[in-house]
Amino acid sequence: MLRKTIFLILIVFFIFSLNAYTNSRWETFTDMKGIVSVSVTRDNNSAFCATKGGLFMLNLNDGSIIQKYTNINGLINIDLTTCILDYQDRLWIGASDGSVSVFDYKNNSWKYIYDIKNSSENNKSVNDFVLYGTDIYAATGYGVQRISTLNYNFVDAPYYKLGTLSIKTAVNSLTIKNDTIYAATSSGIAYAPLRNSNLNNPSSWTTYNLTPFNVNVRTNAVFDNKVFFGSDGGFGYFDGIAWYDYPNSLVSRAKTKFVTSSGDSLFFVSNNVVYYATRSNLPFINVFFNAANWTYIDFYGSQQRNVFGGTSDKGIYMDLGSGYSFVAPNGPQRSLFAYLSVDEMGTLWCAGGSADAGFYSFDGETFTNYSIYQTPQLGSSNNFHKITTDRNVVWALSPGGGPTFMSGNVIRNFNTKNSILPGIPSDPNYCVPNGIAYDNNGVAWCTFYEVNSGKSLYAYLGDTVWYGITNPSIVLVANFEEIAVDNYNTKWIVSGYLSPRGLYFYNENGTLQQPQDDIYGIYTTADFGEGVNDVFDVIVDRNGEVWAATDNGVFIIANPQAVLQYPGQKPPAVKMSLISGNLKVPFTEFCYCITSDILNQKWIGTQNNGVFHISADGSTLIEQLNVSNSPILSNNIKSIVVNGKNGKAYFGTLSGLSSYQTNAVQPVAEFDKIKCSPNPYLLPANVDLKIDGLVENSVIKIISLTGELINTFESPGGRIATWNGRDSKGDIVPSGIYIIAAYNKEGTKVGTGKVAIIKK
Repeated sequence: MLRKTIFLILIVFFIFSLNAYTNSRWETFTDMKGIVSVSVTRDNNSAFCATKGGLFMLNLNDGSIIQKYTNINGLINIDLTTCILDYQDRLWIGASDGSVSVFDYKNNSWKYIYDIKNSSENNKSVNDFVLYGTDIYAATGYGVQRISTLNYNFVDAPYYKLGTLSIKTAVNSLTIKNDTIYAATSSGIAYAPLRNSNLNNPSSWTTYNLTPFNVNVRTNAVFDNKVFFGSDGGFGYFDGIAWYDYPNSLVSRAKTKFVTSSGDSLFFVSNNVVYYATRSNLPFINVFFNAANWTYIDFYGSQQRNVFGGTSDKGIYMDLGSGYSFVAPNGPQRSLFAYLSVDEMGTLWCAGGSADAGFYSFDGETFTNYSIYQTPQLGSSNNFHKITTDRNVVWALSPGGGPTFMSGNVIRNFNTKNSILPGIPSDPNYCVPNGIAYDNNGVAWCTFYEVNSGKSLYAYLGDTVWYGITNPSIVLVANFEEIAVDNYNTKWIVSGYLSPRGLYFYNENGTLQQPQDDIYGIYTTADFGEGVNDVFDVIVDRNGEVWAATDNGVFIIANPQAVLQYPGQKPPAVKMSLISGNLKVPFTEFCYCITSDILNQKWIGTQNNGVFHISADGSTLIEQLNVSNSPILSNNIKSIVVNGKNGKAYFGTLSGLSSYQTNAVQPVAEFDKIKCSPNPYLLPANVDLKIDGLVENSVIKIISLTGELINTFESPGGRIATWNGRDSKGDIVPSGIYIIAAYNKEGTKVGTGKVAIIKK
């Protein structure tokens, strides 16, 4: 009996550990400063803030962040649109994809409604909620939905036709006054009685879409027995009988994004200024918050006297006791990750690719944001679209602003005015670097997208000295992009746009300033074969092979040295094929980026199909990660990098950053203690046992307590290996304790660990 009890306890422990392990493999990182909606808890101590990058819970007493929620720990989608607390303190959260997440935060439980998300509607966005009795009405991109808060079921068919408005007109906001529901829509206003009426019947709705409510009515709210509406064309109200412009010409025709009230005061956002007015004197408006990108106003505290605002770019603006300040969770400046790189210390560097993003670094705990506004030394443009790290140097590349060098406390921007770097034909001061890589001699080679100098490749020799390489006739009008350097110092450069599209190679032959012995050539798209129109990325893997990502698969140049040995005979670029059954099937995905990890396995980012994790030789699909089978934020992958320090693969998208824990971790120099997880290991299992703490190229032996050799295999080369719980014959091993012994191939280093196996 005792043995059975222990067995059951171990099974429960294993299942819990397995779930925790699976969930912990993923992380999501986004900008949560874009506030779209706020809901204050009943006790006025905290508020839930819905953002374009997820949800966070804010402590209203001190401005601290209590918790963040993304698609990893509760949400279906992070691009949120609205939230509201119901009468049972459950938070209803709407998203742009139509998903509705219901969070019972007191019990830390979630429920989900997929009806809208899974529908065939074109515009599924859930834009607003309003409560009425035991129902909640949802404003959507195609009309209004009524949902029961008791059982989460839809009560009626969608209210598609609101009076004379076009069918499936998008509804932006809802409010209820005296049992009448008012809908602010993209084409006007509609309202209908909630009692004894059929809201599916268009005749139940009354519409109003005269100026200023004929263009995108964004917001509505009840105040002083009136319903106020704000639109792109102005601000006004309905008293139940007639329609009126707001009684102040400063705002009556101003774009009004939000309206709400507290006590005797009306608050609204017009022309990006937060105004307020009292019930007794509506014409007299006062500025509460000066101009900013305001999106939301709410209240808390005794009699709701404390006012705080939400913005689209700076988070929550609230009084922290010593004055108003902006608060938001730590994160990137924007949820834009156009390019990624990891430095020698394991710090991740990210280029946003947008003028309002700058670039950011992430040390595993905290994001640090960089912009020309805080650091003018970075140059004249805040649009950094590429970033590269090597040799303790960070290069941030800005289209228009030139390349910026960062090392320690040194920051130096290079541009057309302080260096020989080129401008573009239409603007001699507009410098467009597009890729940078170091060669084996420590020279940094920078490519340029458009030039007015006839030189699209420049070498940085240090101490502010640059040297330009004149374009040969085969790429006379060159538009160079990504660059990689092989073991023989040949530069492999993506050539695009006006220049011949393909892959250009160049080697100065050890004599930088003697062009007569230079070796160069190009693989045009025709050399890659039918169906290839563009090359997007190039890498040199750990075996010295050149891999090129194209719009029709990946190509491998296995012997790049041949371009130096036989300049007139280019080695072939062979299309990667995956083994499927007994066949090799050409890989034809639209591939935007590619990288290799410390195990030399490849990670390929595609335009529409997520990430493909491929074996080192390119023959086997290890796994595919997309939005259907994983928490990855988008199927459109802009950049990938794998951090060898911790094995985390980072996937850059224009919706945020996804992190995925892999086994591609740098090996340890010496054995310490080999750790196994999960431990105990329940068989059969859907996951392999992870063996952690290995030196490079370890040989692993699984041994029973009686000394019997169960299995022998080699590690992939890094710190981690896996075992499927089977012996050398392929049979699942019996329950028991097993010794994990590992040693390097020379036999000079040995490490051990142990694991408990429970066979069901």
